[in-house]
Amino acid sequence: MSKTSEKLENQSSRGSVRRRAMMDAAWQILLERGFSGLTLNDVISQSGGSRTTLYEAFGGKDGLIAAVMTERFMAFSAELYISLEADLPPRDALTDFATKLAKKILSEEAVRFTKILFTEGHNFIPLVDKFMKVGPDSTRARLAKYLQRQHDLGRIVIDDPDHYAEMFESMVTGGWQKQMLRLVKPPQYTDAEIRQRVTRVVDIFMCGVASSAHRNEACGKTT
Repeated sequence: MSKTSEKLENQSSRGSVRRRAMMDAAWQILLERGFSGLTLNDVISQSGGSRTTLYEAFGGKDGLIAAVMTERFMAFSAELYISLEADLPPRDALTDFATKLAKKILSEEAVRFTKILFTEGHNFIPLVDKFMKVGPDSTRARLAKYLQRQHDLGRIVIDDPDHYAEMFESMVTGGWQKQMLRLVKPPQYTDAEIRQRVTRVVDIFMCGVASSAHRNEACGKTT
């Protein structure tokens, strides 16, 4: 490797490290202080970067927040997608998906971010739109695609996969998020309570959409 190439590689590596530090700092500050409380000075101070580097990498505060949210919620959704891409029967796939979804939205990090969205979102519409696109909308679209695939395989009968995906997610999340927004300290749910809720949701949903050929299996009947 030439000295020039090595120098460029080192510069690129240092740039990646600085970018990573800025994104990590921005996410922590965002969760602690919200959109309006996040300042570039604080990000720079906490990450050890520079304003020039930040503007070159993200274009400013909104670009930084958008990049952080995109990364965080793509990671948030990645595990959920595995449930829908695995070769599992619908009941098993939806149970796995719903369990992961419930645990994720009940996590401390998700609760804090949800509160920020509801309290400050009206002042940061473009950022909220970005979050919806890479977060809930993307997850719902992937679920709808899975349901359509199961319909095409003859396992369930649906006429509007997007609507059914929306209904299923609403059944899973239910009033939990509303409770989080109303209480200073949201209640904690055990794994057993989450499993119980998910089982009920999947039972009701699958019994409602299962094709006649798969109804016994979908509804948990053996005869």
